[in-house]
Amino acid sequence: MAAKGGTVQNLQVEKRDLVKMVLLTVITCGIYKFVWMYNVGNDIAQARGDDQPKPLTDLLLSIVTCGIWYFYVSYQWAKLLNEAAAQRGKRIDENFPLLCLVLAVFSYGLVDLALMQHMLNEMADGR
Repeated sequence: MAAKGGTVQNLQVEKRDLVKMVLLTVITCGIYKFVWMYNVGNDIAQARGDDQPKPLTDLLLSIVTCGIWYFYVSYQWAKLLNEAAAQRGKRIDENFPLLCLVLAVFSYGLVDLALMQHMLNEMADGR
């Protein structure tokens, strides 16, 4: 699906229900968050049309560092998602990466992941 020049013409990102993702994360005491995080990272890479980010590496580093690496991941993934949206001519918020970082610190990485998923869902809908 990647076109020449690193842009994606047809975004094949699975639209995920935010309420379902949050409830599964809460019900499984955070274990499902790892699956959700991996899926969001893959979707961001697909939206960008390249191999950034590397969700498995970021997930493992987040686990090994007891969540500290996730703060970097939250900021970086939001920045990469902004770039993917800009490639499609979507209006972006320059403060989105910083917002995700702050929310990652104060929401245990749940709200920032939900915001990134919401942005991916909008891109999948063509909005």
